[in-house]
Amino acid sequence: MSERPSGGRLLFLSVLSAASAYTADISIFPIILASLSRGYEMNAADSVLLAYSYNIALVAGIVPSYFARTPHILLSLFRLGLVLFLAGAVLLSASGAFYGLLSARILMGLGAGIFSPLIPSIISVMYKEKAKYLSYWATTTGAVCVIAPLALIMAAQMFALRSSVILIVLLSILAFFLAGKSTAVVSESASSTEVTGSPSVSWKGLLSVLVTVFVIYGQVTWLIYSVPLRAAHGGATDTYLALLGASPWVSFTIVCYMMSRVSSVYFPQCLMVSAILAGAGLIIFMNSPIDSASGLFLVMFVAGAAMAIANIPSTALAFSYVDASRLGLISCLDILAARLGGAFYLYQFDWASPGVEIVWSGIPLMLSLGFILMPQRKLE
Repeated sequence: MSERPSGGRLLFLSVLSAASAYTADISIFPIILASLSRGYEMNAADSVLLAYSYNIALVAGIVPSYFARTPHILLSLFRLGLVLFLAGAVLLSASGAFYGLLSARILMGLGAGIFSPLIPSIISVMYKEKAKYLSYWATTTGAVCVIAPLALIMAAQMFALRSSVILIVLLSILAFFLAGKSTAVVSESASSTEVTGSPSVSWKGLLSVLVTVFVIYGQVTWLIYSVPLRAAHGGATDTYLALLGASPWVSFTIVCYMMSRVSSVYFPQCLMVSAILAGAGLIIFMNSPIDSASGLFLVMFVAGAAMAIANIPSTALAFSYVDASRLGLISCLDILAARLGGAFYLYQFDWASPGVEIVWSGIPLMLSLGFILMPQRKLE
């Protein structure tokens, strides 16, 4: 299928804007939460509730995205998700009460759950070189994740940290506007991507990828929230927290750029490297002194690298185990596994006093990675 030179660019820009808003929130909110937990004198349970309520709402929001079977439904759901996400971002920036913040995170989770699974599906339908354009997507959003925490530094100097949420608001509005210009090209894509033959799924390979995503992203999400929370309760300034929050996304962006040059043949091995890095990050965090700045920054850099190495390979491998008729379902399951992993780790393991159990929780990776190392279908 040829790429649509004008409409295709608009749709791709809409997708990149939406993905950037979504990932900017991922990079910004752990830092905002650390600051809020200190300013509102939240206990550990309240902080964790704000963190994993978003993930649970996102899981609920994923369900309707599976039914995006026609161009009209696809684009309508994509824009609906953006509206909910935008409303939550506005509420997050304006609310002065805990339950207002909680409502904002639930709205943002629902919205992100609806539109974010559609992003890799749209890319896979629009372009033949799926891995290449998925890499463009990952690198661009990674760069936004670096810029967003740096914007926090400016906000910390001039305004309240929450004022940086305006970046998310603007990106969401841009994505919504561009999506409205892309109806025709989505319709054309749908008519040119009919699937023939019986649907087929390699369940063993697919489930192994999903287990791997659950554990790796669960561990990395826990680290990205736990490190700033530990620093905030240790007396760190907002500027220090913003720098700390930017560090995993610096390594994420650099590694994503490097991953765009890695052949899909090595994607299974990439997941193994990611799993090792995530486990190493946990070990460093647990053995670093509470006031060790170098230890905390190292953990964040390692977490970002682990996430980047798993990002494109996990999605591309999951797609390789199914045919094109199930890409929407696989996008949902991929994000579902990542968010459930994050919610599970945040709920199960206390950031203030983690035990060795969190390290042993990576054991299921061994079996799943063994299955992933089996030959998979050719990735385009």
